[in-house]
Amino acid sequence: MKSYEALNRAISRQTVEHARRLHVSTSLVHKWQEPSTDFTDSGAYNPLDRIETIIETALSLGVKPEDALAPIYYLAERFGQIVIPVPAIETSVTSVSAELLKTIQEFGDLASEASKALQDGKITWQEHDRINREAWELIRQVAVFLRRVEGAVKK
Repeated sequence: MKSYEALNRAISRQTVEHARRLHVSTSLVHKWQEPSTDFTDSGAYNPLDRIETIIETALSLGVKPEDALAPIYYLAERFGQIVIPVPAIETSVTSVSAELLKTIQEFGDLASEASKALQDGKITWQEHDRINREAWELIRQVAVFLRRVEGAVKK
């Protein structure tokens, strides 16, 4: 999907209302929903293109990927979603074994944080945050494990 297609889907024929809430012209919002690959296109560099440029620039400057991708993580968290990086498919059974061990470790980390939090019969916000962080890490790790399994399937 292209950035202008994503915005087109999100704006969903509500250009005027989106322009009003963003305090920009309706023509600009229309242009965001059109291609802008070269001088013959009528589209405009849109907010998604800008975020993409920020991330690419950060990565090229050596910023750690988890920090460079912070805008994506922020938006995902803000709207109750999770981001799961898609690892490259590896075809070795050894990589599946290694990922299984990491997955078990992540589950252990989650169980440990939950166990500590439950010892006094109540959960504080700090404990909630640690449990939540470990749980999402486990979910991400399970996705990585499944991707490795997929790569190891004999075809």
